[in-house]
Amino acid sequence: MIIVVAAILAVLTVPLVGRSLAPLANLPLKRVWLVWLSIGLQVAIVSVFDLPNWLGRPLHLTTYALSAAFLWSNRHLPGAWILALGTALNLAAIVANGGTMPASASAFRSAGLANAGTQFENSNVVHGARLPWLGDVFAIPKGWPLANVFSIGDVVVVVAITYFVHVWCRRSPSATGDPAPTSPGLAAAG
Repeated sequence: MIIVVAAILAVLTVPLVGRSLAPLANLPLKRVWLVWLSIGLQVAIVSVFDLPNWLGRPLHLTTYALSAAFLWSNRHLPGAWILALGTALNLAAIVANGGTMPASASAFRSAGLANAGTQFENSNVVHGARLPWLGDVFAIPKGWPLANVFSIGDVVVVVAITYFVHVWCRRSPSATGDPAPTSPGLAAAG
């Protein structure tokens, strides 16, 4: 949820620098269904169903495989490699810990979260975690909006999205497929 909110805020920074969001309407995304399936599955396993670890962990890894296929299909877009890097950082930590993103106990406490025990959580305190520095080691403290934990990979993903929207929205209308703008005086004279 934190990444989604941060991504929306990143997109909203485009108008703050005097650019239009209109070029995003002509974004040439390929295989969008992969990312929607990944998001839907992620929401289902994290928020809808109370799954045991033996089922939740492989499904969690499946969401990353779907996202990776989407990223590969859209590698031509600016910043795709940065997004892939952030995703790879998260995936490395998740794979190294059997399908769960390891969270630091102090970050979990700071965010006011409780260890889930045997039920699947996409992020949880993992004792003896491998690659713990890639895990959810940062926290938005309890009492703040969207209190939760997040990782360096999440930060890189948000940086990638910010970079992408600013580069894409800097394109000229002809580069995005939009008709070229005309000034009111020229349109009336023609």
